[in-house]
Amino acid sequence: MVAKIIDIQVGGGVIVNTLEEACREYLKMIDGQETYRAKLNFTIELSNKEIKCITIRDEDTGTVAYGDFDGLPGFLDYAQELKLKGEL
Repeated sequence: MVAKIIDIQVGGGVIVNTLEEACREYLKMIDGQETYRAKLNFTIELSNKEIKCITIRDEDTGTVAYGDFDGLPGFLDYAQELKLKGEL
């Protein structure tokens, strides 16, 4: 069973199709801006054609991940946690 990356969103903006393109866009993003979102979102097609997503981002406390995989907190869970911490 192989899962296929459909697209990668870099920093909440540019969408690309390969890891190499994502790396190049990420470097352009951090070189060209004083503030940026250290974030990558992967849209994945599983072998059964089901679509899943995972977001990986840097926070002040470390790097976090959320998405719609079993055992991984979803975006709404992540947002609720930020709200409870007073960060949203």
